[in-house]
Amino acid sequence: MLAFLPALCLVAFWGGGEGFLIFSALAVPLIYALAGGFGQASRMAAPPAVPNPPVEDVAREFLSIARHNGQSTACFQVEIDGLSDIAQRFGDAAADEARCLLDARLQSVLRDGDRVFHAPPAQFIVLVAPGYRLRLDALTELATRLRRALDEPLSVAGTSRYVSASIGIASSLNFGRNVTAQRWLASANQALEEAVATGTPSTRVWSDKQVKPNSAQKDLHKAIRAALDSGEFQAVFQPQVGVLSGDVTGMEALARWHHPQKGVIGPAGFLHQMSESGQMDRLGQIMLTQALNALIDWDNAGLTVPAVSVNLSQAELRNPDLPERIGVELDRTGLTAKRLVIEVLETVVAQAGDDIVRRNLVALRELGCRIDLDDFGTGHASITTLQQFPISRVKIDRSFIKDIDRRNDKRRMFAAIMAMTEELTLETIGEGVETLGEHGILQELKCGHAQGFLFAEPGSAVEMSRWLADRQEQRDPARSAVLRRVR
Repeated sequence: MLAFLPALCLVAFWGGGEGFLIFSALAVPLIYALAGGFGQASRMAAPPAVPNPPVEDVAREFLSIARHNGQSTACFQVEIDGLSDIAQRFGDAAADEARCLLDARLQSVLRDGDRVFHAPPAQFIVLVAPGYRLRLDALTELATRLRRALDEPLSVAGTSRYVSASIGIASSLNFGRNVTAQRWLASANQALEEAVATGTPSTRVWSDKQVKPNSAQKDLHKAIRAALDSGEFQAVFQPQVGVLSGDVTGMEALARWHHPQKGVIGPAGFLHQMSESGQMDRLGQIMLTQALNALIDWDNAGLTVPAVSVNLSQAELRNPDLPERIGVELDRTGLTAKRLVIEVLETVVAQAGDDIVRRNLVALRELGCRIDLDDFGTGHASITTLQQFPISRVKIDRSFIKDIDRRNDKRRMFAAIMAMTEELTLETIGEGVETLGEHGILQELKCGHAQGFLFAEPGSAVEMSRWLADRQEQRDPARSAVLRRVR
């Protein structure tokens, strides 16, 4: 009807002048509105709601497009911690409102072509549309931005509520061309399970090295988590000494499990289970905190320890948040990064197919930390690998040092390692030095540092304080002069 309004106004003007024109222009729309015409037009104009297609269908479509165009795509599985609390305190309606707010925040970070799906009760699935630049760095940066958006307080039921997010990522680059949508989605969920298992909001990227635990292993994993919660894991320390000077050049932090029934258990008795349970991050955080706290205590006591070393597992090195986490700990303590040494097993570096391991090590080196390659000689790392990673020092494995003073073949092998490290401008430290004869050969071959029972067995921070005090007293120049006169 409104389509004829101009013609009706024209006829009214011709027939009755300006007054009829104004009356027609006002009356006709009013009559049309009272008759419900506008509502009918709106209903006719509104398109029917398009149902969201199943996530498997979109995943299948994205994988197909990526294969056809030579692109990549990624699946993010997001679990929100805190939604269940909102539902319990304020009801399901408030929880639904929170989900809608979180959905909007996810959408605000993503591109137009990316898709978000709800996975009740507290999960979202994000499918990133195929593209040419979806490398690991871009995906982990996107995960960081998503978590930051989700971490902002929610205004729900008249209150501000905080939630946190853990994210699992599966990139299509980690699969062959024939990967199914189901496997792709399941892999992202497996990465999410690993992230959630750490007990803190975190991000994990799926790799084919991840293995799902069985029910018996899950019971053991619960026991390990309980031990971590109760403080049964403690750091002990072993000194590192300059081979020529005899000065203490560092301390290595080593994990021990103080089991209430079995007593003190070394790493060989729990590291495998710890890794399977997804708790290496928590153990690493405990060791880092205790190591830095011990370093502060030694500083306050006037004891000279230039640096402390902590071991990082492959699981920790695959955590995109690792450099930030270590930076926060250094800020907390006020210690400079050069006083923290990161030890990485040679086997981890030799087998590192993930760019994220290299990226994290580079970021830690840029932060100021030094990187030690642990157990050198056992992991078959090539010279090219050593050049690709920001290694500062190699720790030559005990197997090359034992009986080196009595075996020429080991002496020649050690000399060859020293020549290689000198060519690569890497420092060296010998592990497991137990006799004066072994120490003498390391001096002769100009190894920079040494560590082993010859100097001290691993001990608690308090025990190492006593050891350091005794050693510094013995090495005091005035006291040494007195001792020489007595002799």
